[in-house]
Amino acid sequence: MRQALTTAFVAALVFCAAATAYAQTSANPREDIQFWNEIQIIIPMGERVDLLMIGVLRLGRNLTNPVDERGGAAVAFKPNKFLTIMPTWLYVAQQPAATRKNFEHRLIFNATFKFPDGKFNFTDRNLIERRVRHSLKDFTMYRNRLQIDHPAKLGSFDFRVFVADEVFYDSLQSAWTRNRIGGGIIKQFSPRFTAEFFYLRQNDGRARPGNVHAVGTLFKIYP
Repeated sequence: MRQALTTAFVAALVFCAAATAYAQTSANPREDIQFWNEIQIIIPMGERVDLLMIGVLRLGRNLTNPVDERGGAAVAFKPNKFLTIMPTWLYVAQQPAATRKNFEHRLIFNATFKFPDGKFNFTDRNLIERRVRHSLKDFTMYRNRLQIDHPAKLGSFDFRVFVADEVFYDSLQSAWTRNRIGGGIIKQFSPRFTAEFFYLRQNDGRARPGNVHAVGTLFKIYP
């Protein structure tokens, strides 16, 4: 009888440990499928200065719940046709899992270089983000995104095709922690409306979820 009780007790412990591990894995998955949408309202303030109002909504947990909402503003300075400097502020609310929440201010310095070469455009975007988080340690993220785009046509439908790759350096971990690679199309529907439609794959072995398949849209509106 004692041996049977001991065996049952050990089995119960193993079952509880396995259940706990499964619950933690389910609550903090490595993989996710998401939909990203961003809207930018761009208001000219001068010949080389624009004001941007920014709104972002991302659906995650396999497209079932909002996981990332952002709102903010930026001012884009264009000293010449090759360079745009854009200081930006964003407020970010994230719920990557039902039991996890994060709120932060992002103070961003954005310097973007654009180099046309024939029909190709090469764009190199550099972001330095200071992330000021509620109840968590602040840190700085450096991001570099290289994009190449080229005009294309499908019947009477003119657009540009692009591919891009972005790498992230995290000061909190003192390491390159994330990579995003993807592509899509850019379509100018009118002088007041441009849209991007894209797919990207994010790889990040430290965040949860860190490995993300995302499809998304970016709408730029010029009122």
